[in-house]
Amino acid sequence: MTKAEYLERLRVSLALMPPEEREAQLAYYEELFDDMLEDGMSEAEAAAHLGAPEDVAETLLAEIPMSTLVKNRVQAQGKPSALTVVLLVLGAPLWLPLLLSAFIVLLSLLITLWALGLGLGIVLPAVGISLIAVGLGTLLGQTALPLLMAVGGILCGAGVLILGVLLMGVIMRGFTRLCRAIWRGCKKALLK
Repeated sequence: MTKAEYLERLRVSLALMPPEEREAQLAYYEELFDDMLEDGMSEAEAAAHLGAPEDVAETLLAEIPMSTLVKNRVQAQGKPSALTVVLLVLGAPLWLPLLLSAFIVLLSLLITLWALGLGLGIVLPAVGISLIAVGLGTLLGQTALPLLMAVGGILCGAGVLILGVLLMGVIMRGFTRLCRAIWRGCKKALLK
């Protein structure tokens, strides 16, 4: 692929990017291309080294805020036709409740997952602290449990406490990744 073809495909793929930023990115990639050509690469080798223009554009568009993408998408489409407006208004009693219902169901599922993770992360350390307290109470002579049970309770409580803290970290990182993946999916859907 030649330099001109590469840059044209990149320009088309960056159509949703604000014009001034798109031109800045195109100038950057043109300069990068020129640097590679000066280093002795052929145009095809330089294009292969940079990767597919569509992949480069996808990476660049993923960094743009969602509000900017929506604004540029609306501006790119221009004014809707009269028929489109009439159909949207007449169909609103059907599509608006369905859209809101889908959003609320997805949001409630996400909140439920977060609540389960937080609940588990709170309960396990609490159980561990309780077991440690029972064991210490026994060692200090406030209950009639045998000494071996008290030491076992302390060790078991410490283990559950450590497990709870570690598990909460893993769960929260997983949920954070899930939320990021959902957000990226929404952006990709908007870009297509």
